[in-house]
Amino acid sequence: MNKDYSEEYSDIINKNRPEHNGDDFEARHPRMPREARAKIFAPFAALKGHNEALEETGRTHVLPED
Repeated sequence: MNKDYSEEYSDIINKNRPEHNGDDFEARHPRMPREARAKIFAPFAALKGHNEALEETGRTHVLPED
């Protein structure tokens, strides 16, 4: 059930990354260093207290071993 999008997106699928050599866009949006880009994808706690709630649920519902 995999659809082949190669025809539908043939106009953009093989394009290179745009280059901004000294233009206004580059002045407003300089390239980010690789280390800084990695921080964007670092894990974060989207639901504060969620892990603690899960741990508490586990403590209250798990029977002690004999």
